[in-house]
Amino acid sequence: ESSERLRQLIRTGLLRFTDMRDNPDNFFAAHRLLVDPTNRGPGFWIRFTVQYNLFAGTVLGLGTPEQVAELDQMQARGTLGCFGLTEKLAGVNSGLVVNTTATWMPERQMFVLHSPNEGAYKNWISQGLTAEKCAVIADLWVEGKSHGPHGFLMDLRSPAGVIAEGVTLGDMGRKTTGNDLDNAWIKFDNVGATQDSPGVEGGGRLQH
Repeated sequence: ESSERLRQLIRTGLLRFTDMRDNPDNFFAAHRLLVDPTNRGPGFWIRFTVQYNLFAGTVLGLGTPEQVAELDQMQARGTLGCFGLTEKLAGVNSGLVVNTTATWMPERQMFVLHSPNEGAYKNWISQGLTAEKCAVIADLWVEGKSHGPHGFLMDLRSPAGVIAEGVTLGDMGRKTTGNDLDNAWIKFDNVGATQDSPGVEGGGRLQH
């Protein structure tokens, strides 16, 4: 229910995905207005900040001009996004330990994202079960050398709700509070992301 409420808000365009950059007064006013856990449920507030701050904010801050332009299309569709940083093995070192890999395959002209073991599964990803898109943080490998964590814009589902090939989603289960928010673990099994097409058919490196 809270995910559909957020989709409706997104489609209205009252708060643009680009307002963090273009209209910060509107951006922060919306945050103050929507802090109402009594009427909306505590999970909605987290869902809202994941969508606008973590997902759209990452694309806005790191994306190519084409990827940033795609935010308008996502807004019109009511696309939900999530932020794939935390991994099972990382524990309190979330962000410092990134074992998900993104290997550049020149013969295929794409990056291939992979979870090499269960410890690399993305963990407690807010909105991960309902999102169509994910800004994934993965360790970039080129010609056998690691280049550290980079962002990638990936499809988790098609607009029709079909889970993308090579992506496995699981529910983290009930929580003590905020169960109007879904939390997922995410596994990538050699999922391709094209270099320069962040649209419906694939993803791309967030490189600005």
